[in-house]
Amino acid sequence: MRKAVIFDVDGVIVFSEKVYQQRRALFFEKNGLSVPQKVQERFVGSNAQDMFEQLIPDDRRKREELLQAYKEFRQHYPIDYKEMFNPDILPTLNGLVNRGLRLAVASSGPLKNIYRILEVNQIKDYFELVTSGEMFARSKPNPEIYQYTVSHLELQPSECLVIEDSALGIEAARRANLSVAALKSHQFVIDQSQATYHIDSTKQLLTLV
Repeated sequence: MRKAVIFDVDGVIVFSEKVYQQRRALFFEKNGLSVPQKVQERFVGSNAQDMFEQLIPDDRRKREELLQAYKEFRQHYPIDYKEMFNPDILPTLNGLVNRGLRLAVASSGPLKNIYRILEVNQIKDYFELVTSGEMFARSKPNPEIYQYTVSHLELQPSECLVIEDSALGIEAARRANLSVAALKSHQFVIDQSQATYHIDSTKQLLTLV
């Protein structure tokens, strides 16, 4: 019996990945980095640290400098998270709560940004636990973020259902022995073949719990 649903954020709660890609592309251009579109798409569901480790694997000093520069760059690139809010989320959350399900967030993004997204869309109080990839040495597809979340909910993996969109996130959840509902992306072609279920709307979660 399912007792909790764990939500990814980007690509699930907010359709933000396209804007993030545009932001990354502008930063790459400003800093003389040539990153093809296909490589960019690999970063969907990842975080900045892992992204730069892939782009610059052999020069730690340069990688750290770019990572810091990118963090500062993001501060001057405002994003309207209300505009990209998934309209199906609120009825989904209400439906799950009415059925007695517990709710949590497990996102690769920075904790500050996760809370900003939840607060600006007035849904923070639905979630009893919020977990960020920056809390761990490695983010998705490492399963630790999901193992941590399930452990802190004091549940078993079989009692939880994850909602994800990215291949990295789906892999992380599956490696943590969790069932995953993959939300179809309308922004990218994503390999979601590892998912347990495939859905077109988060409202379909109500049929899976």
